[in-house]
Amino acid sequence: MITYQRATASHYPDILKVAEPFYPDAENGDRSRGFLDKRFTTAMLSSINQRLGLLIAQDENQQVLGFLGLSPFSDGSPSPVVDSMLKTLFHTLLPEHLDKPFVFGPVCISEQAAGLGVFKGLYQYMWQYLSPGQYQTGFAFINQDNSHSLNAHTKALSANIVAEFNYQSSAYFIVRYQRPLDHS
Repeated sequence: MITYQRATASHYPDILKVAEPFYPDAENGDRSRGFLDKRFTTAMLSSINQRLGLLIAQDENQQVLGFLGLSPFSDGSPSPVVDSMLKTLFHTLLPEHLDKPFVFGPVCISEQAAGLGVFKGLYQYMWQYLSPGQYQTGFAFINQDNSHSLNAHTKALSANIVAEFNYQSSAYFIVRYQRPLDHS
């Protein structure tokens, strides 16, 4: 059984292990499964977790299968690429498209968890975790060369591409998530 929760500092080493194969310089890395542009550190994970939350999926043996970072939608992000994304959004979207926003990502799923529904499970848990009164719209950036991640976000989670931007020598899509309507 897979469970979801907010990470604690004791989970950070396992989160870093899940992320390792997705770095461009990783041995035996497989970019066809998606990739991360920046290597994470324990300090970065701690910052994400303190800002809004770092969510994890675990199996019955408490092994971390995947993670999802969440950040507030504000200037002064510790990530320069997030700052660049936010500036693009402020200049291109109408205010009504920025309803109670937050930043979605990074997200990684371990190879052994592929096909188990962990990505969708983290997404569903995220909406339970985030207060509806504060967070309605999530934004993520995806490297335009990362077709696997783009398909996962747009096809599996129905995110919409809303803008594009460049940071240093890379081009990115910005995707938007809307809180699902509660049909209960």
